[in-house]
Amino acid sequence: MGSGILRVYQEEWFPFQNLPAALARFQEETGIRTELSWDSVGVGTIEHMFEQMLGSFTSDKPAYDLICCDEIILQDMARQGRVVDLAPLMKRDGVTFDNVTEATRGAVTRGDAVLGLPCINVSSMLLYRRDLFDRYGLDVPGTWEELKGVAATLQDAVRRDEGREFYGFETRGAPGGGHAVWTIGSFLGSHGARWLDGDRAAAAITDAHRAALSTYLDILWSVCPPDQGEISFVEMRRDFANGRVGMIMDVGMEYAHVLANVPELAEKAGVAIVPAGPAGRAPNLYTPPWAIPIGSDMAEEAFALAKFLTSDAQLIEDGERSAAVEASSLPAVYSAAFDRTFRDDLLQTVRASRAVAKLERPFSGAGMAANEIVGNTVHAALERRIAPEAALRKIATELETLVTAV
Repeated sequence: MGSGILRVYQEEWFPFQNLPAALARFQEETGIRTELSWDSVGVGTIEHMFEQMLGSFTSDKPAYDLICCDEIILQDMARQGRVVDLAPLMKRDGVTFDNVTEATRGAVTRGDAVLGLPCINVSSMLLYRRDLFDRYGLDVPGTWEELKGVAATLQDAVRRDEGREFYGFETRGAPGGGHAVWTIGSFLGSHGARWLDGDRAAAAITDAHRAALSTYLDILWSVCPPDQGEISFVEMRRDFANGRVGMIMDVGMEYAHVLANVPELAEKAGVAIVPAGPAGRAPNLYTPPWAIPIGSDMAEEAFALAKFLTSDAQLIEDGERSAAVEASSLPAVYSAAFDRTFRDDLLQTVRASRAVAKLERPFSGAGMAANEIVGNTVHAALERRIAPEAALRKIATELETLVTAV
């Protein structure tokens, strides 16, 4: 066993607001002292979070012993032998992944090694102004083509009737490893394409890639704000709340917070699954697990805490207390407690998305650099600094160079 204080690192985000209480109870029950470090995230700050994660896994004396880590960073760190393999500990303690989806299991494993215990499954969804949809007789869009049409109709109608700045749609468009790359993934997957062909090769560019990027750009150029290239989840939440946009596409955790804490907006809003492309719907999946750096001298204590934080009972409590609706645990998501806690349209969308959600970002041992290649290049295409075909060629070439080098 290790010694000292168990140091925990987590993003300071709405669904994790019950974490301090959970840590206090864990400390009371086990006698293991804990210390929590929060980190706020947004455009221009998410990179700092990535640096904190990387710093602990690469250090022989890490700043943190248990980290809720981006699963793509974790793949890179595991490739370098910097992550504690939890498989032996899970086998010893009878811990299984029977309560999560296959896509989740794939995200937190590398070969036979288990890199972390998942706590959340965050997916893309639509949040829309239901009051405006009702006013103008609009249906929730089921396809990308319908989304563009509905957004354009709504945009024109509100501008005409209210004489103000208004846009039909908004989503993540900022550069880097966590913004535009997230949104384009749902377009790409719904067209049946991937960025990578396995762990060590870039996928060949196909008409599906072209159609996905063309659809993405067409929508963002037609019915989104002119500053779309600077927007991510913080800005979307702001713009939806102040009435600047009629639809946004981001993650269910964001919507759960709005619906639970802003009643005047909740009354006007509705939640729906992401639109479909030719290959169906592809809600992107983000499932950062609790993972232990190889340099930690408190691996046993950290594993005990990871088990505690990812138990069905704890995830249900997190849902009840901090609106963490997108728990990784299927028993939690389908629990009677969640039925009582969450609005039906939100919960049914979470459940429907969970059934088909998978990682649509470039997922490999190359880590976050692959996401930055896609995010930065798609952002350049959005800002018309590179033509779509050239952008796809650039992505493919740079991904191939990256993944074959690791």
